[in-house]
Amino acid sequence: MPIDFDRGLLSDRIYDLVRAMIKDSTLKPGEQVVESQLARRLSVSQAPVREALKRLTHDGLVTHIRHHGSFVTEFSKREADDARIGRMALEGMAARVAHGRIDDTTRARLTAIVDSMHDAAERHDIAAFRETDFEFHRAVIEASGNVYLPRMWDILEPSLRSMHVLSDPGYDGDWRVVAETHRGLIASLDGGDPDEASDLFVAHAMGLATHPEHPIGPAMNRAIAAARAE
Repeated sequence: MPIDFDRGLLSDRIYDLVRAMIKDSTLKPGEQVVESQLARRLSVSQAPVREALKRLTHDGLVTHIRHHGSFVTEFSKREADDARIGRMALEGMAARVAHGRIDDTTRARLTAIVDSMHDAAERHDIAAFRETDFEFHRAVIEASGNVYLPRMWDILEPSLRSMHVLSDPGYDGDWRVVAETHRGLIASLDGGDPDEASDLFVAHAMGLATHPEHPIGPAMNRAIAAARAE
């Protein structure tokens, strides 16, 4: 599978490619990533592949085991719970920062994503629904305008995917209703109270009702305590 890398550092392009393969489960948790094989597959030398894998290891997406090699990171339930708590904090902050800053282009993008979620729900295509769900939440985080929040999301996302924290395939309810809840999330970003927007996104991350208690802090404390008790 030769790839035209044209300009830019090879290691950057390989990093982006392997990260995408991990995110879409082309490379699955626990799967070994063999440096020499990947270099041959991409028709490049091993040096840029090695550099890309070092970055992915630093990000936590790849785990290097001495004398054994590099593997796509596997996440325990405890780590998934920690990622869920991290998501609550991250999305609450992103909503607070993005509140009142959503322009027409971003609003149209978010609305189009929700429409795509509805289409996927109508087709019972849960894989497509899941991808658009992740796309929506990342788009909100990007809309915050804070350059660090998307980087934090990149660290959390593999664990969220691995443990089906978003769009659990085992959910047996109406996926169209799930899609529609995201319109309320968009509306909250245009509302008059950044606290309510933040609380709504936190409640959504916790899987709670669309009308969360205010303030959301006590509910977050209960969720954290429950995760620690398991």
